[in-house]
Amino acid sequence: MFDKAAFRNALGSFVTGVTIVTARDPDGNPIGLTANSFNSVSLDPPMVLWSLSLDSGNLAAFRDAQSWAVHVLASEQQDMSDRFARRGADKFAGLDVSDGPEGAPLIEGCAARFGCCARFEYEGGDHAIFLGEVVDFDRSEADPLIYHGGRYGRVMPPAREALDPQDHAQLVAAGLLRESGGKWVLTGQGEAQLALLQRIARDSSA
Repeated sequence: MFDKAAFRNALGSFVTGVTIVTARDPDGNPIGLTANSFNSVSLDPPMVLWSLSLDSGNLAAFRDAQSWAVHVLASEQQDMSDRFARRGADKFAGLDVSDGPEGAPLIEGCAARFGCCARFEYEGGDHAIFLGEVVDFDRSEADPLIYHGGRYGRVMPPAREALDPQDHAQLVAAGLLRESGGKWVLTGQGEAQLALLQRIARDSSA
């Protein structure tokens, strides 16, 4: 018998980005949801795809939509991902909603955004696969939010040079570094400190 839970866990070994897909329903109301099923398809013409469960309450609206947008979330947008993953909540509450050139609601602060005209839809098992042609896109210098094994993460750049042993010891003592699998990795506190320093560096260079 096919073990669905084991299959899902195996798929979780593949590191993905995290996206929010937005559109307008037939009444013009903004709709959106969190998805990590996004992928590129073609450069000429520029096309991307994403998939949605056939059980989703948003399925009919996305099937009717003439355009939609995929927002690749930045590493600091985990809260936004959680917000749009909840069912039944007013996901756009408190947000200043405007539309991109393609006509889908904008999510600010993302690492990248792809505005698409809906082109094709296919059914694959228990999901609908939406294929769109990119008519507008944007990219920032923000690091992307990633997802692996049921947890959020961030891309860590390779170390340019080894730490001085004294500095290394101080980081360990401060609880910013820990050993894992024979390697030294940032703790949760270390990641928070790094994010703060990166934010300060971006603000000072703006």
